[in-house]
Amino acid sequence: MQTLIYEGTIEPAAAPLTLDYRPKFLRQETESTPEVGYEVIVFVGRVRVLVTTSVVNEEVASDLFLVAWDVAQTFVETAGFIKGIPYSMSLDRVILPNGEVRGYVFADRSLAAMHDFTEDDLEALSDICFSDLKCRLVLSDILMTLGKAHYSPTACGRVADSLARLISPDVERKEQWSNLRRALRVNEAYVRLLSEVSKAPRHGDRIEVDAATNQETAHRAWLLLGRYLRYRLNGELDPVAYPMLEG
Repeated sequence: MQTLIYEGTIEPAAAPLTLDYRPKFLRQETESTPEVGYEVIVFVGRVRVLVTTSVVNEEVASDLFLVAWDVAQTFVETAGFIKGIPYSMSLDRVILPNGEVRGYVFADRSLAAMHDFTEDDLEALSDICFSDLKCRLVLSDILMTLGKAHYSPTACGRVADSLARLISPDVERKEQWSNLRRALRVNEAYVRLLSEVSKAPRHGDRIEVDAATNQETAHRAWLLLGRYLRYRLNGELDPVAYPMLEG
């Protein structure tokens, strides 16, 4: 057996978290994968997750990073509930069994490819969000597809709901959805997937959503928000640059 060590930090730094308990347990992700051992250590605002597994390579280290992040976040959030402090946690590196250190950033570059904005648009987009609380909160929701484990389905559904209300706030709900599809140039099926996947978790039924579906719904939510912000800045979308999307 070999051990990977994932390390990161816990905020707020002004209330450095130390926990005496060091949970140790086995976890099996699927029936076809072996059990993996986990141990979590939290000391003075730092977190370490020791992951013991039979095989270690670059792909395994990358795949287990997400699980280690989920395990550490669960432990830190439990402490946050007890203390009444909204601790946030990030893992930023892994130490391989040979001592090599690899940096990690929890990101998905494919999501950024769903829109056409660059840093040159930062001023224009920031100005919208500074003046529009509802739009700013949609940005918070969209980033939760990356920032909180298992929350992506809920976040994607909230993004779609919010955009429908932002586009036409003072009409009946059915018309809001129709106006969203027309303004952002998508058909009903394209948007319906977001509502269907988010329905159960948004009502407290935290069913597990497979990785492929999470990826697809996140792509659609980021694309919708990108089109909405372009619509907000420039008005009606160019049908050549923004072809109709069907799902």
